[in-house]
Amino acid sequence: MRKSLGKPNQKLLAGFTLIELLVVIAIIGILAGLMFPAATGVMRRAEKTRASNAAYNLKNAISAYFTEYRKYPVKPDREETEELRTEKELMDVLLGADSEAEEGGLNPRRIAFYTDKQAKRGDDQKYKSGITLEDDGGGELWDPWFDHYYVRMDLDYNNRVEKPEWDNETDSKFLPESILVWSAGKSQDEEYKKDNVKTW
Repeated sequence: MRKSLGKPNQKLLAGFTLIELLVVIAIIGILAGLMFPAATGVMRRAEKTRASNAAYNLKNAISAYFTEYRKYPVKPDREETEELRTEKELMDVLLGADSEAEEGGLNPRRIAFYTDKQAKRGDDQKYKSGITLEDDGGGELWDPWFDHYYVRMDLDYNNRVEKPEWDNETDSKFLPESILVWSAGKSQDEEYKKDNVKTW
């Protein structure tokens, strides 16, 4: 008895309908929309954590310098309330640049008190999250938002530092600290305190 070949089952050959494809695309779009804010929040927290770690590492590096040389890594004529930035003047000393080992330099033993990863290049000769190292061993330290950190030290050696003007959490004008390090955060505006990263 011969089998009838007949027509193949139409249901087996049918693909997705346009409606089914649109529903799947819509579901994927909704899930992506829900994931984007969560991923952005995770990245924002990671940047703050990175900035906080670098700020504390810098504070520890300055403390280590003080332990080694019994002074802070700045020229003697600097005012305590004059904020330093993590530009060449400070970082050349902490990185052990060749120039700071010469006569009159602030790190004659050429000790590298601070180490970090290489910063990533941004626009306008700005960098983020790390050190820009130069041929002589000096460089600059950048936060995750293409800016330098701020530093204040107890330059009159009275075991307190005048806090920055934007910090009005307490009535006291001074903090019982020897070294303050902070970043202005993503806003790059110290007055917008909400996103500042600080070590006190």
